[in-house]
Amino acid sequence: MGTLDIIIAVVVPVLVLAAVGIIIYRKVKKKGGAGCDCCDCSKCSGCPHCAAEEKENR
Repeated sequence: MGTLDIIIAVVVPVLVLAAVGIIIYRKVKKKGGAGCDCCDCSKCSGCPHCAAEEKENR
C-alpha cells in the first residue's frame, strides 16, 4: 500500500464521519431538516412561519 492509498483510506472515512456528525449536531440543535429551522415545528408555540403555514392548512 502506497502513501496515497493510506491517505485516502484515512481521509475519506474521517470526512464521512464529520458529515454525519454535522448532520446529527444540526438536528439536535434544531437547525436543519424539515420545518422552519426556528424550532421543532411539531411543538411550535406560534412563530410567524409556523403560524402562516397553519393558516394555509385550515
